[in-house]
Amino acid sequence: MKHSFLDRYSDLDSPVHRIDPRARLIAAFSAIVIIVSEPHGRLLPFAFYGIIILFMTAMTRIPPGFILKRCLAVSPFIIIAAVSYPLSVPGAGVVENGYLLTEGVRSGLTIFLKAFFALVLLILLTSTGKFHRLLAGFRKLGMPRLLGVISALMYRYVFILHDELLRTSRARDSRTPGAIRTSRVRVYGNQAAMIFIRSLERSQVVYNSMLSRGFAGEFPDMDKLRVRAGDVLPAGFFILLLLTVRIISQPLTERLFN
Repeated sequence: MKHSFLDRYSDLDSPVHRIDPRARLIAAFSAIVIIVSEPHGRLLPFAFYGIIILFMTAMTRIPPGFILKRCLAVSPFIIIAAVSYPLSVPGAGVVENGYLLTEGVRSGLTIFLKAFFALVLLILLTSTGKFHRLLAGFRKLGMPRLLGVISALMYRYVFILHDELLRTSRARDSRTPGAIRTSRVRVYGNQAAMIFIRSLERSQVVYNSMLSRGFAGEFPDMDKLRVRAGDVLPAGFFILLLLTVRIISQPLTERLFN
């Protein structure tokens, strides 16, 4: 069984992949805060944000198609939020001062761009390293121990669910070739129950194996994280670059559009 649907490109070798998970976490969430704090209606700064994020995406060597596919899964919610805001503003469709993009439409576009860039940053964060290393970085930054252990176990046991889904689907297809003639609700309900029972049994076997190997609530690779200057400098430069755009964009936008 191949399980690469969560961190498919985490094994790539790029400058971003080699950065410590803690530095990547701080850089990603700082970038999201900077971008989201941009006032509504100012579109020019997002062109610079887009260039910076595009350059960083190229550095990771992750295929753009992979990122776009993941963005498409969430895009309906982003589009609904972006369209709903201008419609709730009176006079959003009226041309003001000769500009086609009124305040309501510009605000809707900024909502869309904020959500889109934040989503891309999160995808890059989870795709540039193993998920258990990311959880280890969270734990080093102060995540509660219980929450970290639960997240790590959920990440590992989701593969068991995926295995059982593949097995039961293969068994169902071998017994019902062609179209399903009986009730689909009954067939899929029985399959879901079988997945749950088999996954529960396998999870107990896996957990007992972990206990026999000395698992005591902490994973052994947590102490291997080491922050170096080569991790802090690129992350700090990335944050500083976005912060510079955030600071100088307001007077530049006022000068162009006022």
